[in-house]
Amino acid sequence: MDEKEKINIIKQIQDSKIQLCISFSGAGFQFLNDILKLEGASKCLLNADIPYSKESLNQNFQIYEPFITRDNTKKLAMSSLNKFSKNNSTNLIISIGCTGSLKTYYKKKGDEKAWIYFLTSDKQEYCFYLEFYRDLEKPLTREFQDELINGMIMTKLREFINNNYKFYAQTSSESKTIKVDSEDIATIHSGPRE
Repeated sequence: MDEKEKINIIKQIQDSKIQLCISFSGAGFQFLNDILKLEGASKCLLNADIPYSKESLNQNFQIYEPFITRDNTKKLAMSSLNKFSKNNSTNLIISIGCTGSLKTYYKKKGDEKAWIYFLTSDKQEYCFYLEFYRDLEKPLTREFQDELINGMIMTKLREFINNNYKFYAQTSSESKTIKVDSEDIATIHSGPRE
């Protein structure tokens, strides 16, 4: 997603009736960076939590290993939604939880992946799971992985606004392969997957 498209989506979010709460651990940080680098962030961003360490996840969110699961990501989103939806009756709040394990400096035991979970103050839910491939001709960088997550979050928010503040119906069997230069780099799975 190019910068112009991102700016257009951020302005659309700012001009909409939604306000955002985000809780990201391990991935998704480019989204927060993009929201904050454009003037007017206070029109749409209520709160951002970044529980990055195991201790923070344990103590502040009661999230334990394995960290990167659908349920834990929903728990992050629910925590922010619960904090802010009680006192807000004018706007629709979307709380976005993201947990991820992206490329790092040491050899990973597990997969490079991320969960993204959307919860709204009018009781809507939408989630997806992104699984990055590792044995690629040109290995993915952490920055690229996080930018892909960023683009997917922005795209989902734009769809939500354009669909009259509704998420499209979701089934548990949806999956899509993401390609770059004709090479498969990741699979996105919509709906429940553990």
